[in-house]
Amino acid sequence: MIWRCNHKFNGVCKCNTPHLYEDTIKEKFISACNRLFENRDEILENCRMMQNLLTDCTEIDGKQQAVLQEMEVVSELTRKYITENSQTAQNQDEYNAHYNALVERYEKLQKKSFSLQKQKEECLAKRDLIGGFILELSKCKELLTEFNEQLWIAAVDKVTVFEDGRLVFSFKDGTEIEV
Repeated sequence: MIWRCNHKFNGVCKCNTPHLYEDTIKEKFISACNRLFENRDEILENCRMMQNLLTDCTEIDGKQQAVLQEMEVVSELTRKYITENSQTAQNQDEYNAHYNALVERYEKLQKKSFSLQKQKEECLAKRDLIGGFILELSKCKELLTEFNEQLWIAAVDKVTVFEDGRLVFSFKDGTEIEV
């Protein structure tokens, strides 16, 4: 199987990188991993620290809890305001203006809540990604002698191919190894 850039033959700026045989990519991956394994213990420790630092959702959880509490307060204020309007004659223009302000405030809080939830999901996804890298790297007690697809999926972020055929493996822990 041959791998090549999607822009190799189309467009004005054609890619000049060479095509690569899959076996060559796998061999270079094995070589890059074995170089990575030379510092396995240090990398694992750094990854664990990075995982703890980058995936601590405590601050996000605190902000989310505060937003949810404020949403409850605004919701209760709105409910009371509607009840008051139904029981007491009021200027409806003033009522509508105040009611709309409460609804707008609630909607802003709701957007903030969704944003915080998305941040938390991204944080947890990072935790899983780093955890997968740690797990696969921990399983490899010896140097690789054959291609390991699970390790590839868990460890490699991207591979950059240069015109002269060099490959740079960028691992998910940020390590880059040129082969």
